[in-house]
Amino acid sequence: FNKMFGCWSLCDSRVYVAESLIEGAGQGLFAKTDADANTVMAFYNGVRITHSEVDSRDWAMNGNTISLDEDTVIDVPQPWDQTQRYCASLGHKANHSFSPNCKYDPYVHPRFGPIKCIRTLKPVLKDEELTVAYGYDHEPSGKSGPEAPDWYKQALQHFEQTGNQ
Repeated sequence: FNKMFGCWSLCDSRVYVAESLIEGAGQGLFAKTDADANTVMAFYNGVRITHSEVDSRDWAMNGNTISLDEDTVIDVPQPWDQTQRYCASLGHKANHSFSPNCKYDPYVHPRFGPIKCIRTLKPVLKDEELTVAYGYDHEPSGKSGPEAPDWYKQALQHFEQTGNQ
């Protein structure tokens, strides 16, 4: 399987999970090697659910969800968000940054089908934490994207005041 599709070897060779450098963020995703811009570093796969399912449940249940398309959300529910229980894809371990070095991108995986990947926006160095912009709505209405959780609103306020994450 590894030689044919390279998906397990990609995860093993390009990223690892460790304590995030972002205060209070828990675990983060890090580069195992230097990588050029536009490099796929990790995949984001999980259980397929609908947007209405996400919207109808408590926010605490949505910590590892990402929109795949207008109908589908990929969810890595607890306790499967822990690498001891699930490590087939590690994209859910990337933390948010207002100045990210990666982005979420659509990807058609040979085993998982349509999913998201984490792709570098610029070159990254070995042991650099991989971050993405979560795309939360900055407006209270929540009309241009998913409504932001409290931790995000506080981080945004800090970033706007200081320019630091």
